[in-house]
Amino acid sequence: MKKILIVDDNPQNLYFLEIMLLSNNFGVNKAANGKEALKLAHDDPPEMVITDILMPVMDGFSLCRELKNDELLKHIPLIFYTATYTDPKDEEFALSLGADRFLVKPLEPSEMLKAIRDVMMLSERTLKPVPPEPADNENYYKAYSETLVRKLEEKMLQLERMNKRLTALYQASCEMVNLRASSEVTHMVLRTVVETAGYYQANYFEFHDQEKLLLLAGSFGLSAETETTYRDRLAFKLGEDKGVVGKVAETRKVVVLPDTTADPRWIRLDETILSALFVPVQFETHLIGVMGLFSKEKDAFKTHDIQNITSLVNSLAVAIVNSETEIKLQRQLQKISALHNIDMTINSNIDLHTTLDGIIQVSMEELGVDAADIVLFNRYSLSYDFSAGRGFKTRPVDAQDRRDRMAMAERVIMERKLVHDRGAELFRSSPAMATLWAKEEAKEYWGVPLIARGEVKGVLEVIMRRKFDPSPDWLGYLETLAGQAAIAIDSIGMLEELQRSNIDLRVAYDATIEGWSKALDLRDNETENHTLRVVDMSLRLAEKMGIKNDDLIHIKRGAMLHDIGKMGVPDEILHKPGPLTDDEWVIMRQHPQFAYEMLSTISYLHRALDIPGSHHEKWDGTGYPRGIKGEQIPLAARLFAIVDVWDALRSDRPYRKAWPDDKVVEYIKEQSGKHFDPAIVEIFLELLKSDYKV
Repeated sequence: MKKILIVDDNPQNLYFLEIMLLSNNFGVNKAANGKEALKLAHDDPPEMVITDILMPVMDGFSLCRELKNDELLKHIPLIFYTATYTDPKDEEFALSLGADRFLVKPLEPSEMLKAIRDVMMLSERTLKPVPPEPADNENYYKAYSETLVRKLEEKMLQLERMNKRLTALYQASCEMVNLRASSEVTHMVLRTVVETAGYYQANYFEFHDQEKLLLLAGSFGLSAETETTYRDRLAFKLGEDKGVVGKVAETRKVVVLPDTTADPRWIRLDETILSALFVPVQFETHLIGVMGLFSKEKDAFKTHDIQNITSLVNSLAVAIVNSETEIKLQRQLQKISALHNIDMTINSNIDLHTTLDGIIQVSMEELGVDAADIVLFNRYSLSYDFSAGRGFKTRPVDAQDRRDRMAMAERVIMERKLVHDRGAELFRSSPAMATLWAKEEAKEYWGVPLIARGEVKGVLEVIMRRKFDPSPDWLGYLETLAGQAAIAIDSIGMLEELQRSNIDLRVAYDATIEGWSKALDLRDNETENHTLRVVDMSLRLAEKMGIKNDDLIHIKRGAMLHDIGKMGVPDEILHKPGPLTDDEWVIMRQHPQFAYEMLSTISYLHRALDIPGSHHEKWDGTGYPRGIKGEQIPLAARLFAIVDVWDALRSDRPYRKAWPDDKVVEYIKEQSGKHFDPAIVEIFLELLKSDYKV
C-alpha cells in the first residue's frame, strides 16, 4: 500500500483528503504544517506529499524547498493543493521549486485521484531532476516575499468584502388581521337608527369572508332571551334562500318586506314584527355586512325612509371601517414594534440563544399560539438541535426522545416549505410522536423552514391546543417571524465566521512577517536567532514601560522586521569578516531607508515602521539615516535601539568576540544621553537586574 503524506492546517481539509485516500487503498500520514511534515517525512518517508501552501510555522513553499534540498527526500513527488494561491505566477513559482503538480481547490475526487496516479506513474518511470539551488538566494527570497505579499493583499480584500456589511433582509409587516367591527360602535349606530326613525328593532349581521357567513354581531331592541334562543337561526350563508340576509349580501341590493306575515322568505321569530327592511352595508365594493330594521306596523318603510336609512347605513359602514382601521393600525404598530425589537436584538446581541428566545416570545404573544420552538439544522453533520422553546408541557428525556421530536422538523426541512398538520401525518410517521402529541394536548402544528441565502438554517415550530383556522395575515406574520429567525441565525453565524477570519488573517500577517524574518536570518547566518532574542527583550521592556495592547503587537512586528532593509545590502558587504570601508558604510547605512521603501506600501505595517526605519538614530542626533534626536525619534525605535545594541555586543561577530555582560552594561550606561534615551536606559537596567546578576 503506497503511503501519502498530506499537509494542511485545516482539520476539515485533512479529514476529507484522508477519507478519499483511504477509500482508494492509499496509506495516509497527516501533518498540520511544513515543520511537522518534514519530521514525518524523515521518520517515515512517503511515496508522495500533498500539501497546502498557506500554513503557520512553515508554509508549503518552504516545505517543498526543504524536501528538494534533502538528499534522502528529494526524489519524493510533491503536489500543491491550494485554494489561496491561484495566480499563474504562484504555479510558476511552485513548479520552479520542484513541485510535480499545482492543483487548485476544490477538485472533484476523480480528478484528484487521476492527478495522484499520473504523478506516481511518472515518478516510477523517471527520476525527476531536482532544480539546482539558485545562485542568488536574494532572487528566491524576493519571489517568495512577493508571493506572500500578493496573497496577503488578496486576503485583506476578502476581509473588506466580508466586513461589508451584508444587506439585512427586513420583511414588510403582514396585512391587517380581519377584525370584527367594534361592538360599541355597532351598538351605538343601531340605537341611533332605531331612535331616530322610531322603529321597533335593528340587527346587524357581520360578513365573514373566509367562511362566507353572516352572523349576528349587534342588535338593539332584540331581547337577550330571543337572541340566545334563536342564535343558530340567525346565521346565514351568502346567497342562501333561507331568510333574506344571504340574498341581500349576495346581490348588494335593498330588500323591503312590507308584510312579513305574507312573505315566505320571512323567518318568524317575533310575531309582533309586521314589516322589515334589509340594507347591504358596504364600503366602496367591500361587503361588510347587512343591516336589518323591523317595525310593528305593516308597510312601515317608505321610499324616503329607505333613502334616509341607506344614508345612515353608509355612516355605519364608515364607522365600522374606521373602527376596524384603527384596530388594525394598533395591531400593525404592535407587530412592527415587535419586529423592530427583534431586529434590534439581532443587531445588538451576538448570543444566538437569547435572540431566538426573543423571537419565540414574540411568536407566542403576537400569534396567540400555545407553544413554540426553534430547531437548528447542521448541514455538515445533518443533525438537529433544539435552540429555544416555550410553552411545552414535556421535555425530552433521552437521545431517542429528542430524535422522535424531530420528525416534523425533518419533514419541513426536506420539503423546504410551510407544513401544517393536525396529527394525521404525525401518527403515521412516528408512534412516539403521536404519544408526545397526546401529552402536549396539541390540535394544530405549523412548521416553517428558516431559509437564509438559499440555505435551510432550521425550523420554527408552533402548536395550538385548540382547533384554529388561520387567516392569510396570520400565516404571513408567522413566515415573517421565521424570516427574522433565519436572518438572526445567519447574521450571528456570519459574525462568528468573520471573527474567525480576522483571527486567521492576523495569524497570516504574523506568519508572513516571521517568514520574512527567517528569510533574513537564513541570509545573514551570523545573526541567526538575533531577531528572536531582540523581539522577546523588546516586548518585555515595552511592557515594563507600560505599553499595552495593539502597541505591543506593532513593536513585535517592527522588531521582527528591524533588519529587513539588509535584503538590499550586497552579500560582500553584509558578510564581510572585517571592518567596512567608508563607501561600504554608506551602502550599509541605507538599510533603514530600504526597509521603509519595502514596507511603507503595506498599510497594516505602517505603525510597525518606527523600528525598521529609525532604530539606528541616536539620542544626540548623530545617528542615521535622518539624524533626528531626542524625542523626535519614535519611542519604539528608542527602546529597541538599546535592546539591539545589548544583544549585538553579547553575541559573536566575524570581526570580534562577544563582550561579557558587565562590559555590555557599562557601555550602555556610558552611552546614556548620547546614543540612548536616559529614561529608557534606567528602565532597561532595572529589567536586567531581575534577570542577571550585574
